[in-house]
Amino acid sequence: MRCTHCTKCCQDTRMELCEADISRLVRRGHADGSFYETGKDGIPRLINEQGFCVLFDREKRRCKEYASRPLGCTIYPVNLTEDGETVIDDLCPEGDSLSDQEIAEKGRRLKRLLDTIDAEAKRRR
Repeated sequence: MRCTHCTKCCQDTRMELCEADISRLVRRGHADGSFYETGKDGIPRLINEQGFCVLFDREKRRCKEYASRPLGCTIYPVNLTEDGETVIDDLCPEGDSLSDQEIAEKGRRLKRLLDTIDAEAKRRR
């Protein structure tokens, strides 16, 4: 996919995190709990500051942790419908630049990630 850095995916995000995401960002120097909040459903999600993801550098218009960003961010703009269908988020202006093969692979990865996040959330409750 070619990203134009439009920043739309970094605005008002509710990106869900798995334990591996959190551990990776903590190892990068972020204090545990400083970049996410855990909801009543037991799922940790990135915090927003002034309408943008806490990891977003507004001056550079880039993710501060691009190489270590959450897995959901690497899979975006692929999403799943409530029926489990793989779709492209209409918000992304470059979503049509993904090949069918990329969409299918990202869809499989997203399903595995969401299963992991759900299992981890159950353990937290």
